[in-house]
Amino acid sequence: RRDKSASMFGKDVLTVCAMADIVFIALHGTCGEDGRVQAAFDLMGIPYTGAGYLGSAIAMDKDFTKRLIAELDVATPKWRRAEYTMKDIDSLTSTTPVPCVVKPVASGSSIGVFIAHTKKELYAALVKGLEFGGQCVLEQYVKGREIQVGILAGKALPSIEIIPSDGFYDYENKYQPGAAKEVCPAEIPPEWEKAVGKAAETVYEALGLTVYSRADFIVTEDGTPWFLEINTLPGMTPTSLVPQEAAQVGLSYADLCEKIVRDSIEARKAEYR
Repeated sequence: RRDKSASMFGKDVLTVCAMADIVFIALHGTCGEDGRVQAAFDLMGIPYTGAGYLGSAIAMDKDFTKRLIAELDVATPKWRRAEYTMKDIDSLTSTTPVPCVVKPVASGSSIGVFIAHTKKELYAALVKGLEFGGQCVLEQYVKGREIQVGILAGKALPSIEIIPSDGFYDYENKYQPGAAKEVCPAEIPPEWEKAVGKAAETVYEALGLTVYSRADFIVTEDGTPWFLEINTLPGMTPTSLVPQEAAQVGLSYADLCEKIVRDSIEARKAEYR
C-alpha cells in the first residue's frame, strides 16, 4: 500500500467500519479467516458477520481442529502435524505413508494442498510447502466422494457434491469456470445425507461457531463421512456452494445475506453483553 503501514488495515478502513451498522466479512485465507480481524472488531465494538474470533482461529488451524474433533463421534483421517525445514524433508518423506495429503496448517481456498501418491510426489509437495511456512498437516488419503455441507444457524443445509473434471477440488478447480461439476442436492442415499449433516453440525457446535459455515467431507463407499475441515467464511458469490444449498430450502441469495446479517447482529449482541 502507498502508506507502507505495518497494519493489516488500510488507511481509514477501521474508521469507515466503525461507522457501519455491521461489517459483512467476505475475506478468505489467513488475513480474514484466522480470527485476527474479528478480534480487532471485537475490541473496537464493531459488529461483523459470521463466527467470532476464537472459533475462527480454531477452525483455521487444521491440526487443532482435528485434535478437537478426534474426541467426538466424527471420523477424521489420521494425521500428524509437521514443522520442518529443507533438511527435514528426507526424513519426513521416508517416514510418511503414501498416498497422503499435504496441507498447510493454516490456509484457505485449498492453496498449497497436494495429494501425494508416491514418495517422489510427497518430497516435491514438502519442498513446495516451504513456501507456506514449512508447517503442514500430513493426512491419510481417503478415497471417496467430495461432499460439502453448509451450516446455517446451527442446522445443516442440503449437501452438495463436488465432481472435479480432473484431480481434486484444488484452487484451480474451485475458481476456474467449468473445472468442477457441483451437484446440489448431492445424489446420495438419505442415510448418508443424515450422517454427513449430523457430523457437520457436531463440528460446528464443538468449535463454538455461529451464524454460518461450510464443512468439507469425503464420504466413502460404506457411507462414512470423513471430516476434513470447516470453513467459517465460505464463498458468498451468488453461485457459491452455500448459496446453492440455501436455495434448496427456499432461501434466495438476497434472503440468505439478510439472514446472515440479522443472525450476526444477534450473535454479536450476545457476545458483547
